[in-house]
Amino acid sequence: MAEKVMKYADDILDIQDFQVISYKGKEPFQIRNKIEEILKKELEINGAKFFLHTIGWDTNDGAFKAEWHAYKPYDRWTKVWYFIRIWGWQNLTPDKEGWAKIKTWAEIHTEYTYSNSIQKSLWWTYSYMFYDKNRRKSLEDARERYFRIIEDIRQLYGMSQKHTAEAAHI
Repeated sequence: MAEKVMKYADDILDIQDFQVISYKGKEPFQIRNKIEEILKKELEINGAKFFLHTIGWDTNDGAFKAEWHAYKPYDRWTKVWYFIRIWGWQNLTPDKEGWAKIKTWAEIHTEYTYSNSIQKSLWWTYSYMFYDKNRRKSLEDARERYFRIIEDIRQLYGMSQKHTAEAAHI
């Protein structure tokens, strides 16, 4: 019998789907050398869970774009995906002045494989009675990690500010 997959996903942020950091100043594309280190440190993952999705640099005018993905597994069914996308322009002269927009977002994904309706019913019962509490704890941990990643990016650009999940609820 063919296995079926039940998938559901949620944004980890309460109010908005993503956050954007705007930067104008020296060396806006410096993130390309630091993002892997930031994600590995904050998510406590190895290189196999980090992906450079896209990178582009126009050598004629200094325009650039890049996107990175990483995930942190929490248990056999749930993992959280983190996404960072940057686009902007950096002067090709030695001063390297320019601008950048950095868009960040994260999603919690749960996936359960089953073969028949009995297994599906058992999952929904288990999920309702027990698993949803664990998934909620994973979501809260993921949210804290997300805000630490944003803070690390802000520090990289000299724009540090206190930004936590608690502050976001205010």
